[in-house]
Amino acid sequence: MRIPLSQPTLSSQESENVRDAMASGWISGTGPYVDALEGALARQIGRASAIAVSSGTTALEIVLTALGVGPGDEVILPALTFAAPAAAVLTVGAVPVLCDIDPASWTIDPRAALALRTQRTRAVIAVDLMGHPCDFDRLAELEVPIVEDAAQAHGARTSEGQAGGFGIASIFSFHVNKAITSGEGGAVLTDDPELAARVRLVAHHGMETGQRYHHTVVGRNARMTNLTAAVGAAQTARWEELVAGRREAARLYSTRLTEQALSPRPREPWASPSCWLYCVTTPERDAVVHRARQAGVDVRAIWPALSDLDLYRPYTPRPCTYASEVARTAMWLPTWSHMTPADIDAVAEALR
Repeated sequence: MRIPLSQPTLSSQESENVRDAMASGWISGTGPYVDALEGALARQIGRASAIAVSSGTTALEIVLTALGVGPGDEVILPALTFAAPAAAVLTVGAVPVLCDIDPASWTIDPRAALALRTQRTRAVIAVDLMGHPCDFDRLAELEVPIVEDAAQAHGARTSEGQAGGFGIASIFSFHVNKAITSGEGGAVLTDDPELAARVRLVAHHGMETGQRYHHTVVGRNARMTNLTAAVGAAQTARWEELVAGRREAARLYSTRLTEQALSPRPREPWASPSCWLYCVTTPERDAVVHRARQAGVDVRAIWPALSDLDLYRPYTPRPCTYASEVARTAMWLPTWSHMTPADIDAVAEALR
């Protein structure tokens, strides 16, 4: 593609960190850059603990396991999201319960979620969809643990705090298309010391710290490598710069696309979303995507609603009308932190 959907914004510091990690011999799942990344993330978000893991999906699996979620339990999550939250619930043996979204924010609808709660509901995964925070005050009415999925929401805020600072635990993804990236990778953040210890235990083979090969729970190897963390630590040090770069891309798109028959994604007045991938809707979505891609611009249709997929339809107790509608009409535009006005103009021209 002449203009890709996204690309990382890297500096010399990422390369220097990786070279340093390689020279030290610390390249596996422990090392000083893992420690540095975890400390920087906890300080950035204002949480007591951060545990670096191999991916955002793994982070969700580990949190659910640490919370004791398993067979016979239900976890409520939005129907409009990447498949990772639903897959994580099934991986731990629980049942995902798909919920419709609020058309004012595209995040999980607290009223619909409340109607889906049962005696078997053990948690809700609240996805800050495309950088828009969920309504955590209203979700608290479910009276079950909230796991905030902030994978797409680096730098988003509400009047009550930063994305990643809500719920009993939160997770981030550092996939290459995220504002803050380590290529692959993720993290779990929490203020609960006991939960943090369980997350770290499960992620490190279930092996007690200080007692090598003494396993007290069934764990897995979910650790982030020191090489991966070397990139992540450099990126986290540039958090504000990289988040601001995507916000500027969003601002430029908003000014360039005023004459197009495209509607930007909605936002609540209490939210200050971040920009993961700039998203717009049009009834002619599929035709626009096809023509833009023919012109070498990597515009993409967003994910289908999980409730419309054969795999997840059995976990949809009520129609997810709004999720399906957004999934049929929304598309992502190329977005990264070092986009230039010329890049934005080229995308706008392809859309026109």
